[in-house]
Amino acid sequence: MPEEKGANLENGQPAAVNSTTPTKTKPQMQPQPQRQKTPPVRRRANDSDVVAGGVGITGGGVVILPQHVLNELYHNYSIKQRRSGLKWFLFAAVLFNIWTIVIPWDQELPTRVVNCCMLVAYLALTGLLHVGRSSEKPALKRLHQILLTIVPRALWLLSILHFVAYVILQPSFSPRDVLGWAILLNFLVYVTLPLPLIFLGLSIGCCTYLACLSLPVAYSRQDPLLFNQMAANAVLIATAALIGLLYYFMGEAKQKRAFLEAKKSLEVKMVIEEQSAEQERLLLSVLPKHVAIKMREDLGSSSSEAFKKIYMSRHENVSILYADIVGFTAISSTYSAQDLVKMLNELFARFDRLAEKYQQLRIKILGDCYYCISGAPDERPDHAVMCVHMGLSMVKAIKYVQQKANSPVDMRVGIHTGAVLAGILGQRQWQFDVYSKDVELANKMESSGKAGRVHISDKTLAFLNGEFEVEPAFGEKREELLRIAGLKTYFITKVVKPFASPCAKKINETQAENGNQSANGSTNEAITGADDNDDALDDEELLAQSAVTNGHQTTAPEDEDEEEQVKLENFKQRLKDELVTRDGHENLIKDTNIFLRFKNPQLEQSYAVYREPYSSLPLLAALLVQCIDVMYSYLVLPRSTLHFINIAAPLVPIAMLVVISIAESFSGMLPKFFVDVSKRFNDITFVRELAAIIIALTIGLSNVVDMFFFVTFVRTEHIVSESEFNATAGLEGDVDVEEEAGVVTAEHLLPASFVEQMREAVPTERVLYPSYLSNFGVLILIAIAVIAQLTHLTKILLLLSIAGEFFNLILIANCCLTNQLPPALHCYFNIFILQDLYSLEDDLAHQPIISTRYCTSGLLVVAALALCTLARHMDHEDRVIFKWKTEVAEQKETANDMRQRNEALVYNVLPVHVAEHFMKNTKRSHDDLYSQSYAEVGVLFASMPNFSDFYSEETVNNQGLECLRFLNEVISDFDALLELPQFQDIIKIKTIGSTYMAASGINLQRNLRTDAPITERWSHLAVLVEFALELKHALQGINEQSFNHFVLKMGINHGPITAGVIGARKPHYDIWGNTVNVASRMESTGKAGAIQVTEETCNILQEFGYTFLQRGLVAVKGKGQLMTYYLQGKSAANAENAAPTAIELHGPESAALESTTELEASDIKTPLLKIKAQECEAAPESSLGNGSAGQVGESQSLLE
Repeated sequence: MPEEKGANLENGQPAAVNSTTPTKTKPQMQPQPQRQKTPPVRRRANDSDVVAGGVGITGGGVVILPQHVLNELYHNYSIKQRRSGLKWFLFAAVLFNIWTIVIPWDQELPTRVVNCCMLVAYLALTGLLHVGRSSEKPALKRLHQILLTIVPRALWLLSILHFVAYVILQPSFSPRDVLGWAILLNFLVYVTLPLPLIFLGLSIGCCTYLACLSLPVAYSRQDPLLFNQMAANAVLIATAALIGLLYYFMGEAKQKRAFLEAKKSLEVKMVIEEQSAEQERLLLSVLPKHVAIKMREDLGSSSSEAFKKIYMSRHENVSILYADIVGFTAISSTYSAQDLVKMLNELFARFDRLAEKYQQLRIKILGDCYYCISGAPDERPDHAVMCVHMGLSMVKAIKYVQQKANSPVDMRVGIHTGAVLAGILGQRQWQFDVYSKDVELANKMESSGKAGRVHISDKTLAFLNGEFEVEPAFGEKREELLRIAGLKTYFITKVVKPFASPCAKKINETQAENGNQSANGSTNEAITGADDNDDALDDEELLAQSAVTNGHQTTAPEDEDEEEQVKLENFKQRLKDELVTRDGHENLIKDTNIFLRFKNPQLEQSYAVYREPYSSLPLLAALLVQCIDVMYSYLVLPRSTLHFINIAAPLVPIAMLVVISIAESFSGMLPKFFVDVSKRFNDITFVRELAAIIIALTIGLSNVVDMFFFVTFVRTEHIVSESEFNATAGLEGDVDVEEEAGVVTAEHLLPASFVEQMREAVPTERVLYPSYLSNFGVLILIAIAVIAQLTHLTKILLLLSIAGEFFNLILIANCCLTNQLPPALHCYFNIFILQDLYSLEDDLAHQPIISTRYCTSGLLVVAALALCTLARHMDHEDRVIFKWKTEVAEQKETANDMRQRNEALVYNVLPVHVAEHFMKNTKRSHDDLYSQSYAEVGVLFASMPNFSDFYSEETVNNQGLECLRFLNEVISDFDALLELPQFQDIIKIKTIGSTYMAASGINLQRNLRTDAPITERWSHLAVLVEFALELKHALQGINEQSFNHFVLKMGINHGPITAGVIGARKPHYDIWGNTVNVASRMESTGKAGAIQVTEETCNILQEFGYTFLQRGLVAVKGKGQLMTYYLQGKSAANAENAAPTAIELHGPESAALESTTELEASDIKTPLLKIKAQECEAAPESSLGNGSAGQVGESQSLLE
């Protein structure tokens, strides 16, 4: 796709460019239809495209949303949001139409008919806007979209035609007659019509300006100063257009910020959703769904119960399968630990796929032992049948290892059915496990079985329903525990009812539809042959074979491009749904009252304080209008000194207030001190609103005072020159009428002799046009309407006060009753104070029935009403954008909260660096191996040998649940020690029953010199010993509280290990190697209450001041006779200095150590979140490669 050029939506700047890392993906083996795909745009260094939200960040590739697509989405979004202003343009046009019908009462019948037809046309366009608006029919929906495009253009054209018709049909017309509407129309065109700016600027805007400027002059009567009027009209109309453009750009900026914020929010939300989905998948692959949901709900909550919460439930009629690789110890001596881990990973990945196929729940992997259950947590009647099918498939799947290792290894499978307690223990490194006597019996069923056979108990046989043939196995004779339990055992000999794979059935149906018998036959043979050779083929492999035989196998690049294309389309559609389908009115009406105030007081308060960027810029319109007053009045109004003083005086305070308000918007151009003052000024809501009100009142009252100066003269030294006073004629007939009405006029404000003197002194050829003051008042109202600092209620009050809402009778009645000036200032001055000057304009128009002063006042009222509704619309628009921003923030917060909760759970299932590897590599194959070699690691095993005597499944202890509750307390207290700063370098690996396994030195942040002394290299091993001693103290404290006598038997060893994850579908983190095996033997061959170590470990720990007692030679399986020692304690000379020098942390973990001062009191402790947050900021991601750990002699085998 070619690179898009042009302006970027990212605030006018090119989007930040991030590099992408190609990720190797496994080919998807499902048949795909052949079609031409458009490759998604990939990020290049010179791309100016906008990033589509980091979609796929966790997968390594970033999908780019092309600029033209983004512009198209924004265009549709912007046009839809601007459509809400169309009805206010229509409202203003209808008001003007009513004015043209009612006010010029002396117009001829054809003119009135044309105006009525125009009104009908306006109403018809209003009806067209609602055609198909709420219809569900596609045809009506398409018609509605077409009408939404046509009606705005038709409405503008109709308004221009109406203006032209009115001008042409008037028998006597001047450029001043509809100047107020021309000013308002040029403003509304930019503010309310939902059309793109280019179209507006090049066609509609220019056409409107030229029509409003040229037509009145072309059809005007020969008034004096015609070209001066044209110049004044040009200035006033251009100013209105400039203010409209200013508001247009301000509105576009607000909508663009809202668009980009929503876009970025959607990007973040999609990334969070993707991460959360991966976390959820990772979490649910380790924990059952009901347990994960419950733990997420309880995350971070504190409990007042005496015991820590235990997530354990009892299940009846559960089949338990244990499977062990026979002969694996023999071949382990010929492979390195990493090769063994890779082989186990590939084998157990097959087992995990089989577990999915046969609806098994994988519990745990112990060395080369794999065990799973069926019938829990979800009950199913065929649990035993599915378990047997699983066992048979595992026996056949071991052929992979036989071929790989070229060794006669085999599978030994044991199955027993009974009751289990299923759940998790402890507070860290959770692993779902099962506990009961029946679990122990299932283990014995495996150990007493035979290689290559599936060994079942009579309890399991009772649930098989005759689907298998069996023969006696006499396992009770080989295992004492089975005999004591009274079990009889059997071997599976034949499958009577084969397992029907849903996927195989689907493939067969697909092949039957192809209609190609030869192809079908060959495919069937391929599948049948595969099943004959290896019944362990799972659904994924069957689909792969089907895809290959049908020739539809997709390649990795095509699959990757397809995935990125889907992500791009998904992001585009979601962005469209998020933005283009927004309805501002519907989104706001339920949250606000009739005065557009939010019903939520906190939200209303936040809105009052909130300020949009550059929201002070519309105040420039007020300053511009006051400056324009000087220019236009020079052309058509008297050039008196008092007039110019009245205009210039308000410029100083207005300019000061405007500059101090907008200074923060130009931080790069003004001194920092001035910008800071501006920010503090605008931060105070009352101050900025008061400043806006002062500016509005100043420009409004300035024009009103200017009206008064035309007829009021000071007879002292400030009297205006007579040559600049424009006397009018025809006052005699009006004076008596006005005196009888009791109305105060200009003649009553001046002495009669002075008025007479002025009439005689001023030549009648000098002409004045007081209607320009009212037309200029429309411009003042526009400048007030666009002020963003004020609410619509305040603006409406200002507009009505300055313009005039009351008609003539109301004004007269008000004046007669109160003998005071009414608040409708401009209308009052037009009708009463300036009546003398308006008389001249009436003479030029041949004395119309309705005087010009009433026409101009009526037009001023039309403009005020139109701008009042528009002010409400502007406030509504701002509140909609504010509400969207709050909703976006809430959505991001909710999604982030869910991610943090999932992170807390995931990081308590897997170590942080391992969890990050799995969540970031979403495109990895499920069979990919993750491993890391460490050369210097300490390993600890700690068990409670007398817990098995304590455990019983009696009614008094709730079928063993209370025993496990006690064990949960013990393990939780052990986990709590890992929260202490001095033990941050120790990682809990897992628990096996009552055995606790931990390791030290598995820290990617440790950077040691090759020539570092032993006390520095193995400082973590000394910390591991201190941790072991703390375990003893913790258990002793529990014994004192519970009146028990449990003891720990512990073993410690050091050396190289391989850490990694096997079974990537259900990741299980573990460590392997000779070091681990010997540490396990040190525990199993030790004595209760003691810590047993090898001679090599003893020599290292003696450097830290520990003392040992030699035990002697101990027989260790696979290692022969080893000299071992019991740890006695620490010498007094080194005891004081042990804690400070026990461990050296590097990078972010040292910061975590300093900040961690106490344990959290919640049921589920999540300190890893804090470490994770610091690691993300301070440490780059470490590469997780396959290092070399050297050759080791044997693999881990913990359960035999």
